[in-house]
Amino acid sequence: MRYFYTLILTFLFSINAFAQGGKTEVEKYTYGKQLIDQGKYQPAIVVLQDMMGLKGATLQPYALTLIGYAYYQEGKFAEAQNNLNKAITTYADWDEKEQAKYLLGSSYLKAKKYNESLKLLSEITDANLQKEYSAMVYQELSALSVEELKPICEANDNEELATLLFHKLLEQPKEERDEALLNKLSTNLGIEINKHVVRKSEKKDKYTVAVVLPFFTETTDGDALRVKNEFVYNIYQGILIAQEYLAKREVNIDIVAYDTKRDTTHLKGLLEDPKMMNVDLIVGPLYADMLPLVQQFSNETGIPMVNPISNNSAIIENTSNAFIASSTPETIGKSLGKRLRAQELVALEQYPEGDSLRIQADTVQTYVVFGHSTKEKQMAAAFKEAYEAEGGKIAAYQEFDPVDGFTLLQEMFDPLAYDDSLEVVKDSTAHVFIAVTNEVEALSTVSALLSLGTVASAYVPQEWLKYKQLSYSQMETAQINILYPNWFDDDSFRAKTFIAEYQEKFNNQPSGFVYDGFETLFTFGMILHEYGNGFVQDLKASDQFRKGYLTPAYNYKDAQDNQYVPIIQFVDGDLKNTTPIEEKVN
Repeated sequence: MRYFYTLILTFLFSINAFAQGGKTEVEKYTYGKQLIDQGKYQPAIVVLQDMMGLKGATLQPYALTLIGYAYYQEGKFAEAQNNLNKAITTYADWDEKEQAKYLLGSSYLKAKKYNESLKLLSEITDANLQKEYSAMVYQELSALSVEELKPICEANDNEELATLLFHKLLEQPKEERDEALLNKLSTNLGIEINKHVVRKSEKKDKYTVAVVLPFFTETTDGDALRVKNEFVYNIYQGILIAQEYLAKREVNIDIVAYDTKRDTTHLKGLLEDPKMMNVDLIVGPLYADMLPLVQQFSNETGIPMVNPISNNSAIIENTSNAFIASSTPETIGKSLGKRLRAQELVALEQYPEGDSLRIQADTVQTYVVFGHSTKEKQMAAAFKEAYEAEGGKIAAYQEFDPVDGFTLLQEMFDPLAYDDSLEVVKDSTAHVFIAVTNEVEALSTVSALLSLGTVASAYVPQEWLKYKQLSYSQMETAQINILYPNWFDDDSFRAKTFIAEYQEKFNNQPSGFVYDGFETLFTFGMILHEYGNGFVQDLKASDQFRKGYLTPAYNYKDAQDNQYVPIIQFVDGDLKNTTPIEEKVN
């Protein structure tokens, strides 16, 4: 409703609207608005109704809409709907009725009148309002159960709604699924039914985890194992240590290692082993050429799978039981976009909603630079979509130019430059998102930014921590914030204890892959313990931000990759997590 109220107050108090009414009418109207700003809805309704009774009053549709808003805020949705419907139908030629329709639809949603809400989708013609309202409707509908969606789908000839129901049906355990309806929807929508089995959950005293990795060895003894790929050895070490840590919490895990040898024929034989049907979770595979076979097996058996190191969204596409321990580029960009816009809106709370000063103050803009890879473009596009969806403003959106990048970026960042004549930075409130992972291009981008004397906060991917030509002190001076999925504080007591135990056991320093393997099994082992081996639906439905052993939080709400993306900042030479965890962490 924040978006609506800012928008509607913009037109309600336009000079043109005031010019139509007499002085007394405008005074009453203004007073009614002030009462609404103060949350005094019933007095506001009385004043506005009195205004509409004035002889020659011309602001009735505006007043009716404000009255509808007041009732909406009080939770009196029937009264809100009556006034808004009156504004729309009685004043059919009113230029601003689109906003009244938006609020009417919002009221229908709150009252759970989904058929009426859907009907309004086709009646709102303003493109921006329609997009905003549509997203709100389908977000609400997506939270409904299959049984709740069925009658709504039957009453509305709506392809998007039918598609939502189709996917909801696919997510159900086979024994609960309405196969006849699923086949009907498949035919009508022209969507092929891929076999996606959702396993009915069972809690066990001991869970079996299949580790499907390219060991290239005859032994999978964690102490003696040395493999062709050293990083695979490290992942497996971390998994075995997590098994010990889980056992101390009375979560018993049996690890079964399968060597894929990075051979699809060999892997197919492993998956046909009858013992695989007793597995509760698959960790792996790692390589793209192995992925389709394990995805198909997961779809057909309902056995969940998790990748411990990749952030490639291809792992979870068309595989409802697949998870990623990290965050995809899309999630990284989306998370930043939502967070920055939320911070901007919090800063605006010092002004009442709809106040002209608040509208003027909402001028923060963001500059986006991105590289040429798919990952970089995905991050940038997801950021832009999420940020703009909440009303954020993108000042510039530019792919890095490999020929003349520095000069072009200086021009792009000029509005952020220090003005010598005024001795101030032109725009000190802007954000800069640099979705660039190539070191040369990254350094050129930050150099162009800093050469102008800007004080804008910059946000960058975690790859920047590996750059040899950019010191930590330089990044701290430049106010660089690092988007770092699955970051943890290696100076914490838990981390120091883990490192000491690893060094004593293996006489070596743990690599990042050790942590990846460890955190993956520890986190999903605790998930198995909480939900059982059919945890997929429960995990996706949970708002909970659950703590890893070292990692601050994991959240898979309506997702298959970690939705919690920490923003790390240098503070006095140390990396600190500046991202609050939205929910209580267990």
